[in-house]
Amino acid sequence: MNTQLTAGSHPAEAIRADLVILGGRVHRGLAPEASQGDALADAVAVSGRRIVAVASRADAAGWDTADAEVIDLGDATITAGFVDAHVHPLSGAESRHEALLLHDCTSIEDVAARLAAFAADRGPDEWIRGFGLSFDLFVGGEVSNAPFAEAFGGRPGYLLLFDGHSVIASPRALELASIDGPRDFGNNSSIEVDAAGVPTGYLIESDAEMLVTELFPRMPFAERVEAVRAKLAEFAATGYTSLHQMNMEEGDIDVLRAIEETGELAVRVRVSPLWRATDPWHATFERMLALQGLAGRRWQVEGVKFMLDGSIDNGSAWLFETDTRGGGGEPYWVPSATFVRTIHALAESGVPTATHAIGDRAVEFVLDTVAAIPTHAPKVTHRIEHIETIPDSLVPRFAELGVPASMQPIHAFTQRADGCDMWTTLLGRGSERAKHGWRIADLDRAGATVALGSDWPVEEFDARRVFAANVTRRRHGSERPAVDPHQALSPERTLAAITRNCWTAIDREGEGVVAPGAIADLAVFAVDPLSDDPDRFAEGEVLLTVVGGRVVHRAEAQHCPES
Repeated sequence: MNTQLTAGSHPAEAIRADLVILGGRVHRGLAPEASQGDALADAVAVSGRRIVAVASRADAAGWDTADAEVIDLGDATITAGFVDAHVHPLSGAESRHEALLLHDCTSIEDVAARLAAFAADRGPDEWIRGFGLSFDLFVGGEVSNAPFAEAFGGRPGYLLLFDGHSVIASPRALELASIDGPRDFGNNSSIEVDAAGVPTGYLIESDAEMLVTELFPRMPFAERVEAVRAKLAEFAATGYTSLHQMNMEEGDIDVLRAIEETGELAVRVRVSPLWRATDPWHATFERMLALQGLAGRRWQVEGVKFMLDGSIDNGSAWLFETDTRGGGGEPYWVPSATFVRTIHALAESGVPTATHAIGDRAVEFVLDTVAAIPTHAPKVTHRIEHIETIPDSLVPRFAELGVPASMQPIHAFTQRADGCDMWTTLLGRGSERAKHGWRIADLDRAGATVALGSDWPVEEFDARRVFAANVTRRRHGSERPAVDPHQALSPERTLAAITRNCWTAIDREGEGVVAPGAIADLAVFAVDPLSDDPDRFAEGEVLLTVVGGRVVHRAEAQHCPES
């Protein structure tokens, strides 16, 4: 609600604000050494795009608010805006629009029935796409399109498995893509075939996947703009103020520009385009350099994304020892020396990088690559994304090398207590590497900068649920037990990992806090994330989200019931 601060005349040195937020408490989010002696605060003043004061309501009464919007949110909690350090909002807004979602299917039969019902409303030549298919349905069996061929009904289409690194293509889609046998992609991508050499429809990693997925007709541009605009607003409504987009599809920049032609993005979007291993080196290097610094009001292109390996569930993660089916023995970048050359060339040009590395060997290889960056290269940050399994020996190296660990706590819930999930099955039930999954607390204790994300659309993105998952190591609303609860972080450390650390991970020290001089990206919650039950916080209302001093989300006014 808007209100007035009661104050007398304002001295010349009084704080002048454009926006004042009053609540029940402010969690400043400062590093422990910077927060000693901080007085309790429940008011924040913003001028332009920056915070100019953090104080008590009593002190706020002396601020000059003649030209300010003053919003009193009662006993609410004010924090820095949450940041999603690894997400795919633009491509996800398009691909998941009116798509078949399969995350909650518990059997192959359930998937087939859901697919058949979805396809029944589509034309005979209309593409069908499903997302979020669990690998666990195939433990002990083979992944193929055989159980779903009838449900597709002769239509082209594919089901994207949960990891986002594999698809099951329909027989018609294989035909349209001219896939009639195996191919050597020179890396860990593959077209799986049966004993007779006939494709099963199971396509692993991007070079194989794209043979089919690139045939799907794109959403009309105007519809794509509106889908992205709406999705970014949904992110803001859960408390996010900034997203690190880990890919860049054709037309993404045009979409962002189109949104800003008629309004504003609801959140900041930092875009790091993906450099594929099969992209022509010199042309891609020049293109990546040219893209750096391209920006609008709330978006910018910065950094480059790499995928050094794939996923454990489909056997394409790069491991020290192959998985129980013989997979995981090679990276996506072959020869791997080309990856080293590429990271070093970008580092010497002052371009930060973020590398997808899930398997233990892949993580070590990135750390070794960063350690070998020439000393004359500019000091920019080189992150590692995902880090699903690592041995003890690699944990301290993140802090030693200044490599942030960008991790997604909800991904840990791929594991099941009985060990019958695909992830554990392939790593080996009871193995050390299966016990060393998603070591968020270990990395944090070792001094690494841990930055949290969702990886949407692979997983749900709600900022409150990502926060709660990192505190409880349990999916909100699930009856399953916590996964490796010793890897949970405290609410205080989790707040740092979803705010301040995400800014540190992109070389923006000093942001992601509620302090004078910091960017005015703020979230206001009805439930206190630090003192209330995490599951209650996961359902609590986001009262206000502010980006650069501007309100981008405001909860609907609560009306008293009629008597």
